[in-house]
Amino acid sequence: MRQTKHNFLIIVTIILVSGISSCTVNNDYYNTNPNNAGTGYQYLFNEDFNSDTRGWAFDDPIDSAYALVSNGMYKMVDYSFTGGYHIAAVSTGANVNRNFLVQSRIKSNNAMALIFGASPNSYGYSFFIDDTGYFAVYKEGTSPQTLITWTKANAIKVGWNDVEVEQIADYWNFYINGTKVWQTPARSLGGSQMGFMVLPNTTGFADYLTLKW
Repeated sequence: MRQTKHNFLIIVTIILVSGISSCTVNNDYYNTNPNNAGTGYQYLFNEDFNSDTRGWAFDDPIDSAYALVSNGMYKMVDYSFTGGYHIAAVSTGANVNRNFLVQSRIKSNNAMALIFGASPNSYGYSFFIDDTGYFAVYKEGTSPQTLITWTKANAIKVGWNDVEVEQIADYWNFYINGTKVWQTPARSLGGSQMGFMVLPNTTGFADYLTLKW
């Protein structure tokens, strides 16, 4: 099952050869001096999805995919089995060359990812979790590179899961519901856009998106 999902992701990305599909880009927006005593973080980007002021929504009827902000949540849908490549990401204004922490709360009926380090010219990296208790990490692109293949994590719950990626001292640390599930040396990031991605045949939801640096 894990191999099937991995192969399917490759098929989906190869179909797209003309850039990041449905990627939203907005002006930088962040607050200085957040209440993060002891963490060392000085800036905060926060998206609570109470309204769509950053342009998260998209509609791709040809590929049976769309996304919208509603009822305080972000809903991302891809009904296609062999369709295109849909990443929704917004500019955060973060300095990703220093320590940072990106957090969200997500759920799906298949597989959904937190996207970090994207730009108009880069797909960034994906931290996927699925509805059967597995996670994976990829460098996204037309030929995605596997950083960690689909791996079982007891920390994954049915329904909502808190996911975090923290860059500390040249390492990336991945957390699910407060449990550290993986660590790897940090890679160079193409930009400071953060967002979400779902695999085809997935309906996914995000409750919020927060970035501290």
